[in-house]
Amino acid sequence: MGDSLPKVKLAVQDAPELLRRYYPNGKWGGLTVDGQVPLNVGQFVELIVHVGRPARQLSVRGQLAWARYRGSKAFAESFGIDFVPHDEGGRERVLKFARQELSPDAFRLDERILTDLPIKLLHAGHARKEFLVDLSLGGAFIRSVEPLAVGEPIVMHLRAPGSLFGLKLSGRVVWTRQVDPTPGMGVMFFSADGEPLLKLAKLLKQISRG
Repeated sequence: MGDSLPKVKLAVQDAPELLRRYYPNGKWGGLTVDGQVPLNVGQFVELIVHVGRPARQLSVRGQLAWARYRGSKAFAESFGIDFVPHDEGGRERVLKFARQELSPDAFRLDERILTDLPIKLLHAGHARKEFLVDLSLGGAFIRSVEPLAVGEPIVMHLRAPGSLFGLKLSGRVVWTRQVDPTPGMGVMFFSADGEPLLKLAKLLKQISRG
């Protein structure tokens, strides 16, 4: 799946409504969206979730899995978007937000770019090599068999393929996953501005062009 997937929007009032729309069917589960199915069942999409309270935007890759074509008093016309293993980090963020296991500040309005970029991670005076699963202006998901504890500060050094110059970003761990298929940690960057933000925006464009 690429980064130019067709987008489907889901608007919810708050985290509890988002959780009510979750269904556990299949291996990964998914979310129910009201209305007519916009594309053919089986199509991969990017689901953009707009939350009213607090105002947040989340995104996750998925696949149109089913459609209910005739509404009734009991069941409105709707369709389901299954989560997919290609974006396990996105699924984890959405579910943790829905279950109110994360502070809303852990989520940003920025678009996430899927990647497999190697990074050098610095923590408590030690360096190790890890890989990014996704990256945005607000944060990243780092694949790691030994994720750090929530709240731990980190410094991340990364470089776009073919670039002579690297980028250093500071942040903290806001959620972790210890089990397969993609163990790792979600990192929220400390407020970036000026040159670091411009460099990160340029790096995201490079990655998205692939």
